[in-house]
Amino acid sequence: MGRSGRRTQQFIQFQVSDDACGMKVGTDALILGSYAGERLLSQGVHPLRILDIGTGSGILALMLAQRFPEAHVDAIEVEGDAVAQARANVDASPFSDRITVHHCALQAWRAEPYDLIVSNPPFFHNHPKGNDPKRNLARHDDALPLDSLLKHGHQLLATGGEMVVIYPEDRADFMEASIAESPINLWHRIALQSSPNHGVIRSVWSLSSGNQASPTHANWIIEAEPLKWGPDIQSRLEPFVPGIQQG
Repeated sequence: MGRSGRRTQQFIQFQVSDDACGMKVGTDALILGSYAGERLLSQGVHPLRILDIGTGSGILALMLAQRFPEAHVDAIEVEGDAVAQARANVDASPFSDRITVHHCALQAWRAEPYDLIVSNPPFFHNHPKGNDPKRNLARHDDALPLDSLLKHGHQLLATGGEMVVIYPEDRADFMEASIAESPINLWHRIALQSSPNHGVIRSVWSLSSGNQASPTHANWIIEAEPLKWGPDIQSRLEPFVPGIQQG
C-alpha cells in the first residue's frame, strides 16, 4: 500500500481504508491487535470492555472486536478526519454494533473501567516535524506524552486488567523509567526483531493494574525471511490477514 491515493486493505472479516489518517495501517498495529489480551486469556479472563487509545483508522478496534466477540470496544481519537474514517470502517464491518468511535482526547475521556486497553501511541519526542499536521499529530507525542498515557490508562483500567502498548526500542529506557514512576506494573514484554540478523526495533509492553510477580519476557522475529512472517506473529495473524495460512 502506497502513502498516497485511496488506500484500502482487505482483511478476512473486514476492510480498512486509511487515506485520511495521519498514521497508516502498519506492522506495529497488526502485531499489537493480534496479541493484546493474551495475558488475560492465559488467566481465563475474556475482556468485555475494551478501550483503543488513538484509534486512527480503527484497525485495532476492529481486530479486537473480531478476537473478542462478546466485548464492546470504545475507540477514541483526537483528529477529526481519522474519526470520520474510523467510523466509516466500523460501519462497514460486521462489528458495527460493538464498536463506538469517539472524537475525544484520552485526558478528557471518562468511562467505567476497562478490562483491556490498547494503544499504538505517538512516540517521537523532540523530533523535527514535517509539513503534514495530521501526520505530526499521529507520530509526535506532544498531545499524548507517555507519562500521561500511563497515568490516564491506569485510571481507566479495571483491577487485574491489561494495558498493552507498542513502543520503539530506542526509547525502552524511557518506557521502563515511566512505568517505574507510575502505579501500573509490567506484566510481560515482547522484544521484536525485524529479522533473525537484526536487533530489536520495538517492544510490546503488557501492563497490569494488579500486583504481579516478576515480569516475563519473550523475543519474536517479525520477518523470518523476506516476505515471510516469523512464526510467533504468523500464527496470530492467520485469523486476520488473507493468504498467510500455514500449509
